[in-house]
Amino acid sequence: MAERQERNNTEEVVYEAAVDLMAARGYHGTSLRDVARVVGVQMSSLYYYYPSKQDMLKAIMRRTMHDLHAFVEPAMQAESTPRTQLLAGIRAHVLFHAERGRETIITDSEIRALEGDNREEIIALRDRYSQLFTAILKAGKREGAFTFGDAHVATNALMTMCTGVATWYRPSGRRSLKQIADQLGQLFLDGVLTASPQPA
Repeated sequence: MAERQERNNTEEVVYEAAVDLMAARGYHGTSLRDVARVVGVQMSSLYYYYPSKQDMLKAIMRRTMHDLHAFVEPAMQAESTPRTQLLAGIRAHVLFHAERGRETIITDSEIRALEGDNREEIIALRDRYSQLFTAILKAGKREGAFTFGDAHVATNALMTMCTGVATWYRPSGRRSLKQIADQLGQLFLDGVLTASPQPA
């Protein structure tokens, strides 16, 4: 039992080191030797956990996508209307991306570095996650709550707008993370026009 716990702890340390390095340097700027040096293990030990840098990148992306899905979906399901579901989903998405910024930056920016089956697996997870928002947008349109052209275009626009918070949010900023999340939800749903535009 103790040996298993130590192995799990070491794997987590390796994972965190890989996240730190890839978030700072990018996938191509990070080597397995860099990770081993930071952790303080031999390359042979590193291979025990991650046989290749591709496996390391896939592990980061897989965990991030699974955790993101598990965090956002219940928040949506707790609400009863498309509007409140969408707002809850946006809020949860933004909170996750700000709090897990290093991992989400890697997952969002390094998809092009994945190869073959690794790429297909992560794209499938990403599409499955995006479908949460697409389904709510379509439901809202059917009920007359939302109006837009193509649901996939709307979903992609929403994801792009909200995902960027991982790169620019600072805890020391003027607005709290919850305030930012709520404002992004309002911007997406209501835009910036007033209900009755006033003359200049």
